[in-house]
Amino acid sequence: MTQSDVPRIITVDDDINSLKSLEELLRLRKWEVFPHLTPADVLKNIDEINPHAAIFDFFISDMTGVDLMKRIHETRPDLPVVILTGSRDVKTAVEALKAGAYHYLLKPVQPDELFSTIDKIIRQAQLREENLRLRERLATKYGFENIVGRSEALKKVFRLLDRAIATKSTILFTGESGTGKELFAQAVHYNSPRSDGPFIKVNCAAIPDSLLEPELFGIEKQVATGVAARPGKFELADGGSIFLDEIGDMSPATQAKVLRVLQEREVERIGAASPRKVDIRIIAATNSDLEKAVQEKRFREDLFYRLNVFHIHIPPLSERREDIPLLAAHFEKIYAGENGLPEREIERAGINYLAEREWPGNIRELENVVERAVAMSEEDVISLEDLGGAASGSAETGSARGSGLDEMVAGFERRLIRKALEGNGWRQNRAAEQLGISERSIWYKIKKLGIEINKPPGK
Repeated sequence: MTQSDVPRIITVDDDINSLKSLEELLRLRKWEVFPHLTPADVLKNIDEINPHAAIFDFFISDMTGVDLMKRIHETRPDLPVVILTGSRDVKTAVEALKAGAYHYLLKPVQPDELFSTIDKIIRQAQLREENLRLRERLATKYGFENIVGRSEALKKVFRLLDRAIATKSTILFTGESGTGKELFAQAVHYNSPRSDGPFIKVNCAAIPDSLLEPELFGIEKQVATGVAARPGKFELADGGSIFLDEIGDMSPATQAKVLRVLQEREVERIGAASPRKVDIRIIAATNSDLEKAVQEKRFREDLFYRLNVFHIHIPPLSERREDIPLLAAHFEKIYAGENGLPEREIERAGINYLAEREWPGNIRELENVVERAVAMSEEDVISLEDLGGAASGSAETGSARGSGLDEMVAGFERRLIRKALEGNGWRQNRAAEQLGISERSIWYKIKKLGIEINKPPGK
């Protein structure tokens, strides 16, 4: 229910005066009320009304309000039902609540109590719908169709993911830093039957070892003076998935406790007397060689085999170069939108440069290069120079101007443009078309790079 919706409330009472009195009360809050004298009328009209809440008198003809509620809950289990009765017998209240009633009110109804109850129902309905919309947005954002690329290396990953999602098995992602392992982990969760549950992320390398154990397992109250009880990440992930990034950096002591979670599906808070059951799927990732770590006794062999049920290796960018133009265009669109700039094409020379360049930082490095180029470019295309300037700050190249990279890029671009001009009789429009850039851009570059124009004979 959106906040603009007027709450619809269906009511039933075989006492006409009580029914009208309730209707008048509810209409004071501008709510839409649909009163009925018999359960049969309610059952007949409820689908058309599609109410947000129901208020049933307990003692009505043909069946009780609780019996009517049970009938409706067979097809509408989430409909909140408030039961009214003049009886002060506690057993009646207990029966109604056990059967699934949202609340129980005594007649004559106190307006403040009635309004408070319906307000809570409406707020909870709004919260449920907001959560549903959020889950739908997340599922859309992390859908496989939004993972950019068409390379055979990426298609192989997708085939493995399709099989992994259909299971409850643990998944281990391996691959170099910056290849997008977290993105794939999120895609697994939000496309799995656990998508309604939480997705909890833990970077094992970013948390000091002394803090990682309480972070994962939680702390019981009175462990130390002034320390309050709090759940760990495993408990918070109950019903969903937990992503343990850089699990290879975990200490042997913590590894042993994680192994127990995988084996027993239970966690024990620090200082707790007994463990707690959890229903979680573990998704782990590492950029290190766990098999080598096992051989060197730095990683538990039994934990490795528990994690390695579904091993999915994410290829580095060097193994999926055909995806680079698509990724670059994707990041250009994102950062142009974020900065309120028009979308611009990346000129062909720039795409070639990106596709041929080494990317030790993988997709994360490519994204940073394109983001900076979008911010730096003053033309109607993203040029080779824009990308070279951005690349100069990357981990691969170090200091741009100190290493002469700018001069190298400018020289490469100058030769490329001169060759295109010479091959097209020094006609700038045709040279621009061959290079895949606009006439304005080639004019700008000719001027900026100091290219001397040799006009064709007779011109």
